[in-house]
Amino acid sequence: MPATPIKTKAKCSAAEWTARVELAASFRIIAQYGMSDLANGAICARVPNQPDHYLVHPYGMFWEEARASDMVKIDAAGQPVDPDAPWLNDGVQNLCQWILGSRSDANFFVHGHEEEVMAVGSIEDGILPLNQPAVYLGNITGYIEYEFEEDDAFGQHFVKQLGANQILISRNHGYYALGDTAAAAFFRAYFLRQTCSTQIKTLSMGREPHLIDPQKVARYQDQMAASDHYNYNGKTEWPGLLRMLDRQGSDHAT
Repeated sequence: MPATPIKTKAKCSAAEWTARVELAASFRIIAQYGMSDLANGAICARVPNQPDHYLVHPYGMFWEEARASDMVKIDAAGQPVDPDAPWLNDGVQNLCQWILGSRSDANFFVHGHEEEVMAVGSIEDGILPLNQPAVYLGNITGYIEYEFEEDDAFGQHFVKQLGANQILISRNHGYYALGDTAAAAFFRAYFLRQTCSTQIKTLSMGREPHLIDPQKVARYQDQMAASDHYNYNGKTEWPGLLRMLDRQGSDHAT
C-alpha cells in the first residue's frame, strides 16, 4: 500500500521532510529528462538531522510517480527503520552505506544507467576532452570495473575507487553522481549524459576529433571553480526545475 502523506509527514522532522521533498523532486526531474530506467537505478539522500540515516525509494516505484511520503528511511547498516517498510533494492541499500557512509560531504547521489554513459564507459578512453561539460567533469570523475556480486570486499574497493570523486563511472554499467545538494547531484548526472552523448555523436562522424589541449583543460577547470558565473552545482537551475514540476501539477511534495 502507498504511504499516507499526512501520517508520514507527522512522523518526520521538518529537515527530514524537506529532504524527502527534494529527493522526490529529483526522481521526477530525472524522469522528465528521460534519464530513468523503469524501476531500476536509484536516487538517495541523507537525513539532515540524522546523518547516519538515509532515504531510499521502494523497489518497483517508477521515478515519475515519486512522492515525499513514499521514501523509506534506513539506518547506517542499510536496514529500514520501519519494520513494515516495503521491499527495497539491496543494491541501493549497499550504495547508501558505501557512498553516504564514507563521504560526509555528499548528501544526495544519483545512480543511473543512461545508454550514452554506458556506451562511453565501455571504451578504454572513457570521457574525452571534446566539449565543455567534459572539461568540467574531467577532474571529478573516476572509474570502476563493473561487478555483479556486491560483497564486503567489493564494498571496500568501491569506497577506495570513489575516493574524493564526485562522479564514478561503472564500466559497462552506469554511473554514480554525488552532490552536497539534490541540485548538485542532478546537475552532474545531467551533464555527464550530455558530454557522453556529444562524444558519441562526434566520434560517429568518422573524422579526426579535435581534442581540447590538456593545459587549457587544466586552466579552464581552475577558472570554472573560481568563477561565480560557473557554479556547476545546479543552484542556478534548481528553482526553475521545481517551477517546472509545479506547472505540471506534480504531487511530489505530498
